Amino acid sequence: MEDAARRAPQFVLPVPHETQGAEIHFLQWTFDAASKTSTVLFTQLAEYKTRGEFAQPHTTVTHHLDLASDKGLVLMQGQVLEDRGVKPEHAKWLLMCLQRFYGAWEEGGAALEGQRKERAEARQELLDWFAAGDQRFSIEKLLDEAERMG
Repeated sequence: MEDAARRAPQFVLPVPHETQGAEIHFLQWTFDAASKTSTVLFTQLAEYKTRGEFAQPHTTVTHHLDLASDKGLVLMQGQVLEDRGVKPEHAKWLLMCLQRFYGAWEEGGAALEGQRKERAEARQELLDWFAAGDQRFSIEKLLDEAERMG
């Protein structure tokens, strides 16, 4: 996950709403070598477009990497801020999407096969295209992929 996050430290993820389509959220990774943590900040895209670097995240997820090399374990700590317009179930969805787009291409070291492999490759392509500013990236493709995960 860390390798993918360093290649693509920013991305967008949708939160589908049954009656209103989907709301797009912007995410940014930060890395702190001194504390052996990485943190993902989630902000509503509309907020980020309006306020830029001064936008307030609604959800933060910190990965504590200090046990990763010895125990093969990464602990996560998340926080959803109240009154920021995001429900806890939306934050859970964003976290699941984060894991799927940034790291669930293989499970337990075993290579994926068939349709699961195709879906994982499609998610990786979208991530790479977004990071590179490639015109092949589209919100429609992102929404299609998120819908398949739901």
